[in-house]
Amino acid sequence: MNTECIAPEGGSADGSAGSPRATTQGGNFFVIGQGQYEQLQRAVFGQRQRPVFAVLDGAIIDDLPARLGKHAPDAMCLFSGDLDPMLAAAAPYLLPLAPDTAATRLALLEGWNAHWGIVLVADPGTDIYSLRAHLRRVLRVSTPGGASMLFRFYDPRAFRSVVPTFDPAQRRAFFGPIHGCYTEGRSSDSALYFARDGLEAPNQLSLAAAA
Repeated sequence: MNTECIAPEGGSADGSAGSPRATTQGGNFFVIGQGQYEQLQRAVFGQRQRPVFAVLDGAIIDDLPARLGKHAPDAMCLFSGDLDPMLAAAAPYLLPLAPDTAATRLALLEGWNAHWGIVLVADPGTDIYSLRAHLRRVLRVSTPGGASMLFRFYDPRAFRSVVPTFDPAQRRAFFGPIHGCYTEGRSSDSALYFARDGLEAPNQLSLAAAA
């Protein structure tokens, strides 16, 4: 396993240096355009009967708990226990997505290309409680030296760098009930789809035509 990307603290974990394209709509700042957002939605929600979730990173997103309280009240923190407010603010959160909701706009429009998180397409019947339990099991990994580290898989830069290094058994264990995952691409006009039962390399979705 490539442990260099387990807990990135700044910059791109995969070494890419492109600047995201930015647009403004209704006074709000976004890093992709409306057309690209609509194309992402068609891809993400195109697998019928498969529930869709996002994991968003409080260490990247300002005031994430407050945002979720307003736009995604069903969101669940992946850390357990009575958290210190600063830790709660920096924690990862799991939230269900549906087409063109406020929560989906957070994940696929407002934060896309800004490293806010990843989008998961789960097996039919997977609920947020069972998915949270699974994700909590993969939050910590062992390094070759035997140390335990936080795996910030919800940072798309870490996800797309580390997950392709998994062998088939590691991949199945990591994905569990997750059928596939969408992340930002290495350029601002693409998205990547990592399938649990697919090839090591992700499928790339071009967003340039919808820019």
